[in-house]
Amino acid sequence: MNEQTPLETRVRAQTYLLFNFLYQRQEPQTQQALDDLLAIKQQQPGANALAEIIAAELEVHIQRNQLNEAYLLADSLSELLADARNPRVLYWVHALLGRLYRIDGQYDKALVHYDAALVALMTTNDERTLTRRSYLNLQIALVHSELQNWQRARQLMEELVSEAKQQNQTQILPDLYLSLGYVLAGQKDYTAAEAINKQGLEGARQQNNQLLALTFLNNLGSIYIEHKDYPSARQVLTQALTEVLPLNDPDNEQIIRFNLGYIKAIQDDAEQGLAEMHQAFSYYQQKGNKAEIEGYLTWFANAYRELKDYQKLADTLEWQLRLREEIMSEKREKSISDLQTRYDMKAQTQRITILQQQNELQQQLLENKQLQQRITLLFILLMSLAAVMLVQLYRKVRRSNLRLREMNKQLEYQSIRDPLTGLFNRRAMQEKMAKRHQEPQAEHCSLLLLDIDFFKHINDHYGHAAGDAVLVEISKRLSALCQENELVIRWGGEEFLLVLQRPQQTAIDSLCQTLLRKVSELPVEFEGKTIPVTISGGFINLPFAGVPEHQFNWERVLQVADMALYLSKVNGRNQINLVTGLRVPFSEAEPHLQSDLSGAIREQMIHYHTIAG
Repeated sequence: MNEQTPLETRVRAQTYLLFNFLYQRQEPQTQQALDDLLAIKQQQPGANALAEIIAAELEVHIQRNQLNEAYLLADSLSELLADARNPRVLYWVHALLGRLYRIDGQYDKALVHYDAALVALMTTNDERTLTRRSYLNLQIALVHSELQNWQRARQLMEELVSEAKQQNQTQILPDLYLSLGYVLAGQKDYTAAEAINKQGLEGARQQNNQLLALTFLNNLGSIYIEHKDYPSARQVLTQALTEVLPLNDPDNEQIIRFNLGYIKAIQDDAEQGLAEMHQAFSYYQQKGNKAEIEGYLTWFANAYRELKDYQKLADTLEWQLRLREEIMSEKREKSISDLQTRYDMKAQTQRITILQQQNELQQQLLENKQLQQRITLLFILLMSLAAVMLVQLYRKVRRSNLRLREMNKQLEYQSIRDPLTGLFNRRAMQEKMAKRHQEPQAEHCSLLLLDIDFFKHINDHYGHAAGDAVLVEISKRLSALCQENELVIRWGGEEFLLVLQRPQQTAIDSLCQTLLRKVSELPVEFEGKTIPVTISGGFINLPFAGVPEHQFNWERVLQVADMALYLSKVNGRNQINLVTGLRVPFSEAEPHLQSDLSGAIREQMIHYHTIAG
């Protein structure tokens, strides 16, 4: 590229460069490429280029799981599409917005944008058109699957399979068969589901894709179980277990063992089969995914029903009902929290925009008055009264500007503070970490993530005003324990994040012991009520175990602290779990550190200890 390269072409090339770094998780290069792309916005590009720039920024937010920031861009991006004319840009932006709304479960909006992307695609005819249309049809089919519109999803998936065969795109057929098999099972057309899963298994074998082949084998086993064809189910699942063991894939292994245990419980040895089911089930309980746990309880209920053990059947159904209520409650709370966060972000942006406009207007007024003053002095130099009036007006404008600057400073201060506790908020942490990335050699620090135990019970039993009083009091106690160069952040809800500057582990342990004692030793007094309070936490160093931060950044490190916090919760609360180092190379421990800290502890991959209150 050079200075003569059209602006839209430069934007497209810079976008491809950005995504190259983004999808390879090269965070510093990604941020630099994004900054370079956003700098082009200052050149006031046309609607097509501007839409592509904002869409690229939105994609970065989605990949970073920053959905609230993504939604803030989505509104402005939707308005901008009315002026865009490039079919490729219209297709891509609508497809991206469709994916965003699908992730958030807003399926009606997702379908509107996917349909708009198809309309834009109809005006193109190049080597990418077929691939893009297939992608859109697949996304629409997946939306209908999630809505359980099985007939429409089946029609779309069968059309995709037929088109892939006509175009000789055999490499994508196994993935299409997998989605189609899921839809057919949803329709309870198990005969067709069996046939399509067998075709998918054959394709996966030809492509030497072992993990995909295992998925098809497990799906076939589930279909045979639905048919109560237990010999066929046992045969295919035994084969799957033989193939999964060398792969060190605990998720697939435990699913297969659970299904084999179910078959044994129904057919052969009820006690041994149920024991094997419970052993596999404990793996998913440790992961803590309530939706997964609730699904497996259905099969326990089926087993107890077949075995006519109605007491355990009733207990299992009661457990399942409680889990469903908890899942629905958590979804509602998360939805409300997300809506409030998005509203606050939008309102904050609007306030900043209004203040910027006011500042620009005041500046323009000042320049106009200064010009008027010079012209007036040329004609009425001897009119002292007019001169005095002009000076007074000038001083008034200056005072207004000073007040406006003070308001801007106050707004900037409020934007990084939590209004209830006065602590720093998430934005302050993000700004601190952004500055940290710019430093040539970032100093060592530690992250301690804390959560008030049974806070929902406090709100429900004593009222939300009491809950606010607890948050304020705990904030004071935490702040009193931290040094001047350390941060205390209200991370969200009843969560706090401490950014510590204590290199010695003994100092950290001492702080944790003191913190647990200071929080719990005095209950919070509110309107004559005594509210006992304890706190749980998870700790980790940054950088972690000498791993460079571009390879294991602060957000991923904080996820490990969050999992350590979760273990504190499930193991009795009023304790802090500390992850202090690695026992194995980082490349070996990284998969567990992303989602399965219990597995890392169990496999003795990390240095880890607990401080109890």
